[in-house]
Amino acid sequence: MLPFSSKRWRELNQAHGTGKEIPGLLAHAPIERRPSHRPDTIWFELWSSLCPKGATYSASYAAVPHLLRIAKLPTFRFRFDPLLLIASIELARLEHHGRLIPEDLETDYKAAVAEAGELADAAVPHAWDDESWVAFKGSAAALRGDVAKARAILGR
Repeated sequence: MLPFSSKRWRELNQAHGTGKEIPGLLAHAPIERRPSHRPDTIWFELWSSLCPKGATYSASYAAVPHLLRIAKLPTFRFRFDPLLLIASIELARLEHHGRLIPEDLETDYKAAVAEAGELADAAVPHAWDDESWVAFKGSAAALRGDVAKARAILGR
């Protein structure tokens, strides 16, 4: 996992320039979201930087292990923000919408995708409403590499 302090972030790109701001966003990403509140702006910024309009960037791949770490936190009750973002990045990669994975990030990225897939599969039975079921089930399909099923579930 690329440390937040690594200068490598400045060499990576995201939708709005270099990846230098991504560690700060990840470090401050809220670990809990209440369904009654509007989505936090940090999650919006992460989405718009890492996977806008279904495209990926080199910083997207570096962020995935950190997103998985957030999704695994016991205090993060509503995990579909990070899991769905990981799945969206993987779908974009599978469909060749964006950059290739930088070689130095590939091992950590692929391990995080595999673990995120297991986490999404395990979360499906605990979905609390239709939206969470779609997010978990669609993420699980995407993270297994089943693009057609993921697109059918996610409706994208």
